[in-house]
Amino acid sequence: MLPILAFPTQLVWDKFRPVRGFAITHANPDWDEAMDLASMTKKSAFFDVVAKEFGYDVGLLADGEGETGLSGHHWVVYGRQGAVPQLIRWTPGKGNVLISHDHGHPGLLHQGPWIVLQADTDAHPYALRLVRAMAAQSFANLPFETSVEEIVGCRVGDPHDRHGFSRVAVLFVIDPDKPVAESLTEEVGAYFHSADVEFLSPTMAAEKSGIDTSAINPGDRIFLIGAWDASPTVLHVLKEEPLPPSILRVLHRESIADTTELMQLTLENRLAPDEDEMEQSYQASMAWRNLSNDAKLANDERLTALTELKASWENTHEVEVFFSEGFTYPLDQDHEMPLSDISPKGPRFDLLAMGIELAIGDEFDPAPSKDDDFDFLELLAKGINGGIVREFLAGTSVRYAVLSKPHMVAFKGLPVKVEQELIVRRKHLPYGLAFQYAKVDGPNGKRGVVFSRLRRHLQA
Repeated sequence: MLPILAFPTQLVWDKFRPVRGFAITHANPDWDEAMDLASMTKKSAFFDVVAKEFGYDVGLLADGEGETGLSGHHWVVYGRQGAVPQLIRWTPGKGNVLISHDHGHPGLLHQGPWIVLQADTDAHPYALRLVRAMAAQSFANLPFETSVEEIVGCRVGDPHDRHGFSRVAVLFVIDPDKPVAESLTEEVGAYFHSADVEFLSPTMAAEKSGIDTSAINPGDRIFLIGAWDASPTVLHVLKEEPLPPSILRVLHRESIADTTELMQLTLENRLAPDEDEMEQSYQASMAWRNLSNDAKLANDERLTALTELKASWENTHEVEVFFSEGFTYPLDQDHEMPLSDISPKGPRFDLLAMGIELAIGDEFDPAPSKDDDFDFLELLAKGINGGIVREFLAGTSVRYAVLSKPHMVAFKGLPVKVEQELIVRRKHLPYGLAFQYAKVDGPNGKRGVVFSRLRRHLQA
């Protein structure tokens, strides 16, 4: 297994062009209990399914250093030694698959461990084989009394807050007097695990889609594009009609967006490099939870103001700005006390906005090793513009530095290495602000600035 810091995020963004995303939950109770890499291997869970389906060496998959035992097929695992892998790069032949793994909630049939995959065109057939093999393994471990409806519920996307799909829903109309299994067709494989699939009676499908009940018959498929929007686009495909390729293209495209969000969620929850940082994250969440109502209101106002400014920064600089949870819910330099006193009506918020502007701005982009203080007149001479800077000329200093201990932050479902820090101080304020961030060239060449942490910085 390679460390998560070694993950080639930029290479993946430059070269990987996924055409479909999958999210798979399963009902194997042994997998729920496999809380580390060793027990995953011992219990012959995920790695064993992959090895059996494709003729790989399960020991090599567990090592995760590239070999599979089959020429031309590679498998690289990234994460912490001894822990469940955070990301896997799988290259079956000429294809490429990106895999993320998480536990979900043990003991709940529809919320157990889940796997998220994205595959390019060449790897799509391999991804389908893996999805089917995992489904078969999961079915084999279901209790005998489990109903078909429960199996279907386990297999398809749950509501978005339960690790499912939010952009496209497929309403597969069934005869309520017949078992669900009799209604399944080969076509279901085109969207299974890539959309929120529901098997409904004509009456329930009519209620959910807004189509008149008399126009709906068993075997029909109803697609809701923008399923969670107030007014989704509704497409009704009759039983005797083939599935239009245009609908399938939209469904697969949206599955990429959904699974990217799922990978982002997984990685955000699992990027803490060690137990100390995980404990700090827990303490931080408790500190914010215990704030007074006035402090929570002030923080909400700050986040609203930041969101408004974010849109302005993105339009002005043609860049995507991303604030991680560690930035929107910042702590002091000891990682203990919330910075809940940065009100949008006070000078500290102006300091916050100015720091973000400086980090984003292309005009002044010093090398990460820069470790000097600058007067703002000097900054202006280098091309920095804008009212925020002009208002803060007097008594303000800026210092750029390289972090002694780089860390990772999740962005677009992949890890980004953060090494830069920008510290902005004003003489009349008791503390300055330290911004930890990274500049990236994201998917499709879209430039981004990822802010990972915001800390109170005591004046020197």
